[in-house]
Amino acid sequence: MKVFNRRNVLKGGLVGSMAAGFASFVGASHAAEPAAKAPAQNDKNTYDVIVLGAGPAGLVTAIAAKQAGAKKVVVFEKRDRPDGNAIFALGSVCGWGSRHQKEQGIKDTADDFYAMMMDVSKQMGDKALNRTYTDNISAGIDWLEKDIGVKFGKIRPMPYPRLGRTCRVDGEGLTGGAQLVKKLLAAAAKEGVEVKFEHKGIELLHDDKMRVTGVKIQTPAGQEEYFSKGGVAIATGGFSANPEMVDKYIGGWATRMVLRGSKSTTGENISLTLPLYAKCVNMDQFHAGPIIGATHVNPADVLNSGYGIQVNTSGDRYMDENNTYVIKARTTAQKTLDNTGWVIVDSTCPVLDKVIPKFDMLNSPYGKANTIEEVAKQAGLPPAKIVALVKEYNDAVKNGTLGKMNPPNTYKKPHLIEKAPFYAVPLQGGMTATFGGPLINTKAEVQNLDGKTIPGLYAVGNSSGGIFFHNYAGGAQLGAATVFGRIAGKEMAQRAAAAK
Repeated sequence: MKVFNRRNVLKGGLVGSMAAGFASFVGASHAAEPAAKAPAQNDKNTYDVIVLGAGPAGLVTAIAAKQAGAKKVVVFEKRDRPDGNAIFALGSVCGWGSRHQKEQGIKDTADDFYAMMMDVSKQMGDKALNRTYTDNISAGIDWLEKDIGVKFGKIRPMPYPRLGRTCRVDGEGLTGGAQLVKKLLAAAAKEGVEVKFEHKGIELLHDDKMRVTGVKIQTPAGQEEYFSKGGVAIATGGFSANPEMVDKYIGGWATRMVLRGSKSTTGENISLTLPLYAKCVNMDQFHAGPIIGATHVNPADVLNSGYGIQVNTSGDRYMDENNTYVIKARTTAQKTLDNTGWVIVDSTCPVLDKVIPKFDMLNSPYGKANTIEEVAKQAGLPPAKIVALVKEYNDAVKNGTLGKMNPPNTYKKPHLIEKAPFYAVPLQGGMTATFGGPLINTKAEVQNLDGKTIPGLYAVGNSSGGIFFHNYAGGAQLGAATVFGRIAGKEMAQRAAAAK
């Protein structure tokens, strides 16, 4: 049996199913300064709009450009099919004021939603960008339904910050994210957008005023130059799959994290824009989550349960267990050389019946025994040390002295570890996506180090920087891709129309 989760969903039969779905589609800013002259090149290689990356952000941009009047629009994708983070994602879009909220009687306001977005980013997200997201997301969700044909399921109540805000894409046998990409590809084909696979952008072309005029593409037949009247939008994702960039911008410890997303997010959003002196922000920020590297089982529910203690492979506690799974994953990577931790819980942990079957079905190792000593042996942990640590923890629970442990434990409602069988559940820190990239303005235009717009250059989705910091509300990444993709497409179409 296979576990249907965000990491293994593309394995087995679903790979063929999704690839077949994608294969059927293979084939084919209104700037403040005066618009650049249309390049004097052959018509075949000149477009109104060029987009790099065939994920949700790129496809939304291309479709929106077409709908805004752009005649020739092309999307270049470096892989032989869409291969960004979205195809692994559950496929939620986070927003307020949607039809679904209204029909389900969920009350929400723009101000409450904006406050949540800023709160999740620790007030470090760009205020103008987060306000733009807030003001445009409800229309974006409606557009996905009406124009793209995306089917959303019923909103399910969830803990803060999602609450009743996430519209989950009906995957129809795929992940929601993969189904979203498939729907967008179909809509792009219907609108007449060209999608060229195995075409990798390797250099942005510009004139002597640093206005972006096109892009050099590596194709299977060699390198070609393509030109655009409306500019180029970068929608290639972040740099989580590029160890050199992760080391440079986040730190060497982060290169040892398990990659939870796509292997294709290798940092073109940075490497292509730096020669134009783009201002890159939030480069040390990313989303983390627990994962088992060998099997891709996700033990997040155990980490979020409020039960047990967390130890490294030496048998030492290394953090306060009263943290979210995001912090636990990040801290595991930061504070353990092997990026490995274990959660020791007893049979009263209420999520074991949900998590352990996933480990069993994928033959992913964990410890289970009737004594603490034996479960430690199974996990390869020092038995005497773990026995003493569990006793210390239980005594602290009974005496109300958890705060005096080293490091302190701040459980509000702590639970004893005393009822067999006992479990040792492993975890590794995983990197889902990076948040850093070239800073954009509310028109999705990339900004340079002098605080000015780089004419003709746009960034959308995880290729852009400024929106997210520290963390994000689930579904906000696809939401941002929708909002700023639609804005970029319209701006580029207007820019193309103004070109002479």
